[in-house]
Amino acid sequence: MKKEWIKTMKVKKRLRLSFWRYIDHYSIVLFMLFITGLFAVGLFHKYVTGTYTGALSSKELLTITGAGCTLAFILYLIQRKRLKFTEITIQHTEQHFQEAVQRTVSALGWIVETNGKDFFRAYRPWNFTLSWGEMITIIRQKDKLLLNSICDPNQRWPVVSAGWNKKNIHTFLIHLADAIEEIPAAQITNEPENMWTFRRIAIRFFAYPFSIFLIVMGIYMISHPLSMGNAAAGFGVILAAVFYMYADVKLLLDKKK
Repeated sequence: MKKEWIKTMKVKKRLRLSFWRYIDHYSIVLFMLFITGLFAVGLFHKYVTGTYTGALSSKELLTITGAGCTLAFILYLIQRKRLKFTEITIQHTEQHFQEAVQRTVSALGWIVETNGKDFFRAYRPWNFTLSWGEMITIIRQKDKLLLNSICDPNQRWPVVSAGWNKKNIHTFLIHLADAIEEIPAAQITNEPENMWTFRRIAIRFFAYPFSIFLIVMGIYMISHPLSMGNAAAGFGVILAAVFYMYADVKLLLDKKK
């Protein structure tokens, strides 16, 4: 990790990534913009070149393009927020920190990449859950920690963490507090996360109908392709929508067990 990057993260309290890791992190946004762009091209051919041969009306093209841009912007805000550090003020020693790291490695299977005086990074690999793995970053300052856990940008489709980002941070902080109080390591039982908060219900109220809309749109793109790329994008749209609904339903069912 470059020293100037660490300094920047300390000041801005936001995770810094390389160019290609940013691309991976925002891949869901770029994917949505790509799909939306296909319909924007239809508008271009309809109003500029006059060569549009599709079955969608101008109103339908405008509606889909507008909805796609709106969703892409919302996804951008979500992904950007995930780069923000959680700041914790806690008095601890080097021994306390290292003990917490070892306990968390044992509990969650973290793979430590960097463990320096002011910078720590580890990865939790995929373990047959809906998350492909996470990247955990901790910046150490005097009596203060900056913590962040995001879907591992080195993995495919780094979007869904299935609650593991919160669990990574929560588990480490519990182990650190126990290490400070000299409490022996014990298995941490995480309280079941409430999957029916107002925020989650509001998201589903919007996301499920939109996912169904994407599936219908994907079917249309496959059955009325303007090009091979348009048909391939249709398959991608359907897979993305189905994956979201499957991941959310599976998460709800797992929480009931």
